[in-house]
Amino acid sequence: MRRISRTCLAVACIGLLGAGLIGSGIAQEVKETERATAGPEKASEERFSVSVDPRIELLAVVQHFTFWARGGHIKSKTLYKDDIDGYFGEFTGDPAMACVEELVNLGFTHDAPVAFMLHHGDPPEFVKETPYSDYLIERAKGEESLMELADALRDFARKTDFMRFYRTHEALYDTLVAEVNSLLEGKDYVRAIQNLYGESRNSYGLVLSPLFAGGYGPTIETEEGYDIYGVIGPCALRGMRTTFACLGYLESMMLHEWSHSFVNPLVDKNFDVFEKSLGLFQPIEGMMRRQAYPSWRIALYEHIVRACEIHLRANLYEDFRKEESLAYQEGKGFWYISRVDSLLDVYETARKEYPTFAQFVPVIAANLSQISIADLPERITTFVGPLDAIFPRADTIYFVYPTRTDEESVEKVKRDLEHFGAFLSAAQIEPILVSDREALEIDWEEKVGFIYGTPRENLFLEQLEVAIPLAFRDDAIEFGGKRYEGEGILLISCMPNPFNKMLPFAVAIANRAEDLIGAGLRMSGQSEWNVDYVIFRGDEKSEVGCYHKEKGKWSLVPEGN
Repeated sequence: MRRISRTCLAVACIGLLGAGLIGSGIAQEVKETERATAGPEKASEERFSVSVDPRIELLAVVQHFTFWARGGHIKSKTLYKDDIDGYFGEFTGDPAMACVEELVNLGFTHDAPVAFMLHHGDPPEFVKETPYSDYLIERAKGEESLMELADALRDFARKTDFMRFYRTHEALYDTLVAEVNSLLEGKDYVRAIQNLYGESRNSYGLVLSPLFAGGYGPTIETEEGYDIYGVIGPCALRGMRTTFACLGYLESMMLHEWSHSFVNPLVDKNFDVFEKSLGLFQPIEGMMRRQAYPSWRIALYEHIVRACEIHLRANLYEDFRKEESLAYQEGKGFWYISRVDSLLDVYETARKEYPTFAQFVPVIAANLSQISIADLPERITTFVGPLDAIFPRADTIYFVYPTRTDEESVEKVKRDLEHFGAFLSAAQIEPILVSDREALEIDWEEKVGFIYGTPRENLFLEQLEVAIPLAFRDDAIEFGGKRYEGEGILLISCMPNPFNKMLPFAVAIANRAEDLIGAGLRMSGQSEWNVDYVIFRGDEKSEVGCYHKEKGKWSLVPEGN
């Protein structure tokens, strides 16, 4: 069975990521897509593909009916989800679903099941085409578990006639792929990433999965070489369907996932040197663990890949705001990313000495061991946003609801917070609901708070000293010197914990209690949390942005402007 719309472009998509390709020449190489690669290498357009893969969709469908979907899949309602429920609903409780859940409990999650699927041919035969890697066998606690999973998925695909469902949705898949192709046409990121790392791979795939949240970067070793993939979820909704047509998102996700194929083995090869900087992991361990990076080795993978990602985009786009991107990653706990970025500058200017990234990684490893935690600037160790940097810093979030209103409104807000709390629970964050009166008695120094209310109805909010440009008037919210009056106004913002600036707080503030309902779930896509504040007017986002931060003060514009 063909991969739906497995279209080859002269691309190599996506750039948020890749790294310090060689100076300004890189941007030129990304634009010039018609030149073939020198020597015996395949032309990059012959090695890149965009597809919706039946193997990945088989996994996604089975996961949809397991507890993994609560955190691992998008939460938005779509017609595709409705079709899955309608077609496969009668098979709820199938042994394939039980097998997936059993392996989830063993830690066989995130990238592992995705890589497992790509070791096989298409369903329903689902023939193993590549031996399972030691990594997969270790993650599944034995090869027998992988064989049982393959049997269960094969049986599920046959009894449900999965490929009939897949073929029925070819028009949707073709649309998703065509949208991506139109954005990536004329770009050759394969050449760019190869120039950065000084080596190549057999093929570069971008696999779109309408249910997935986030992305994975499996590498499959074949007789022809290494096939590398970026398997990604959607970036936004278009009506009742998903879309992947967000260029910045595509650039970030795809080249990020591809880069793991180059970076991870080099970290492993040099880990005896990297291990000398193990002490750097202690202050960021909690933030890393909450993002599924539970060890210094894995945190190093992410630091270097993300630094490369930012470095490459800065080379590709003259107007790219590199410092903002580095600060964003620092806020999520990647405290040493700016150091890695500065080393990539050295790498770019010394390519005669270091023709490949593999030759330079020992320099990065040795340099990290010289960092002193005590010397890190305050901008790194304190909370500086954005909204999605709250979650890596929190095992528990205290939701503070208002009580100075009628009982019916209080109960509506509480029910809504419980619903949002269930979503956070799926992400291993414990939600605790407390009233504004209880909040006044709590020691907040080591806690993360999310305060809901109106200026008149939340007693805790009324007494809280906030570090953002927010003031309350009798009939309006004043934000950044601008008044927001009337119905439908909702401000969601992060800020430093007033009692401990290393930790975050967030507020959801409206003029009316009824406008608070659904506040936590208003932002349906992960990229929508990559800002400090959002203002809604009704169902529409009116304003989004990031604060200017200087000397602990957050403002909308620098002072004096």
